[in-house]
Amino acid sequence: MALISVLVMSVMIALVIGGLYYILTRTMLTGERVRVYTSTREAAVGGVNYAVLQIKSGLFDAMDQLGCPTGWISDGDYCCTSNLNYRLSEVAQSYTSKITICLRGYAPPPGEVVTGVAYTRPQPGGRGYIYLIVSEADGPQGSKSRVEAVWMR
Repeated sequence: MALISVLVMSVMIALVIGGLYYILTRTMLTGERVRVYTSTREAAVGGVNYAVLQIKSGLFDAMDQLGCPTGWISDGDYCCTSNLNYRLSEVAQSYTSKITICLRGYAPPPGEVVTGVAYTRPQPGGRGYIYLIVSEADGPQGSKSRVEAVWMR
């Protein structure tokens, strides 16, 4: 009987600790990791890669109608901005990378049938949207790096 009660108590304690870990890391963002790069240029490229992952995940599929997703700030003219913190290797100070995603147009995806001469209806799921991605990373001693990319979904 003692063995069973010890096992039940250990499972309950593990659930409580797991719940606390989840609350601290997900809800309060205390477990948020800061990415580490070797240069400011690499951090700017990392910002573009982050933006592409966000677009691929479908976060910006309805950008033409609903504006910016949660956590992104509208810059107007179909642009959304967010800041990411990063750190350079062997430097304790944290820096900021500003990422801007702008919806710049629509083109029928390759292989899709064009449905009209002057007007082609956008595909569901953001397919064919053309995005401009600008990543600006600030670094030590006033250094800056800017990377621009165009992405078509």
